[in-house]
Amino acid sequence: MAGAAPRVRYLAGFCCPLGGLAAGKPRVLYHEAEVFLSTGSELVYVYDQEGGLLTAAFRFPDQVWHLELLAPRRLLYALCARRGLYCLSLDHPGRSRSTSRDDRDSEDGDQPSPVIPVDPDACILPDAALCAFTVLDSVLVTLVQGPARWKMQLFEQPCPGEDPRPGGQIGEVELSTYTPPAGVPGKPAAPHFLPVLCCVSPSGSRVPCDLLGDPGGFTLEDALFGLLFGADATLLQSPVVLCGLPDGQLCCVILKALVTSRSAPGDPNALVKILHHLEEPVIFIGALKTEPQAAEAAENFLPDEDVHSDCLVALGHHGRMLAIKASWDESGKLVPELREYCLPGPCALRCLWRGWPRVPQHPF
Repeated sequence: MAGAAPRVRYLAGFCCPLGGLAAGKPRVLYHEAEVFLSTGSELVYVYDQEGGLLTAAFRFPDQVWHLELLAPRRLLYALCARRGLYCLSLDHPGRSRSTSRDDRDSEDGDQPSPVIPVDPDACILPDAALCAFTVLDSVLVTLVQGPARWKMQLFEQPCPGEDPRPGGQIGEVELSTYTPPAGVPGKPAAPHFLPVLCCVSPSGSRVPCDLLGDPGGFTLEDALFGLLFGADATLLQSPVVLCGLPDGQLCCVILKALVTSRSAPGDPNALVKILHHLEEPVIFIGALKTEPQAAEAAENFLPDEDVHSDCLVALGHHGRMLAIKASWDESGKLVPELREYCLPGPCALRCLWRGWPRVPQHPF
């Protein structure tokens, strides 16, 4: 326990914001012996969890809104405000380049860490309107802020070992309308809340959506998956993108159906399904297992690819929580059961920080 106190002070020195504003939301990812931490500034810190040291800090050209890790390819993706999407290789992170010192990285006399400016060439998708993204092994999903609507776009991911820049666009669909925030004419203003994207797959799917340390990619039991997303998603064994919008809408899009919609007649916007409306900004989407046999794994927050979640959870900015589970009605028919809860602020923030939605007592 003697060695625990310095580490607590060390992480506390990052001054992570406690508010629910997505633009300043802290993000913690880990890969092997390294921890990557973003506090909502332009810096992404690299922390050695074995040695207990801050080894580097990557400086982006603007505030980092979101961070994701594609562990199988050892790639770190960062969404930079009003700049676009950046990609850094963990095998060649550029730490041999010249570094500068920043007094803000020193806390209580600790040695300052090297600050590494991110090369402009690391921007793989320049787009000032890009507000959210999630990445799979073969598909990059982005959400951009249009003149009056959110627009979801799909891009091909290059093969491993190739240039990480995404290939051609393979799908596009418009989501909910919104009122654009006031800003400079001709330049999109930063939204007060950012959308939330995550990918969910059926239990029988082997689609690689492993974002190590990130609960954004998960699998659902087939019964719940089919009830929520329909027969098309089940038959196609397709991943589904869940999107939580600042206006409170929780909607979904079947990836394979969106890809094939370009060559099929009909309106691709019909592929968007609204699951629920939280009536407050959605700031987190996750899943959990409520059955007793998975209680130990859930208690320790350990991901287990063989334990598929049976409850979908969405959390709003003010603490409203939605839990969806498959249950039998009085006639013996399997139906989705939706329950809403209101969590106090500190409890909701604890759930977000740990990266796993928990209720003190399971609602089911």
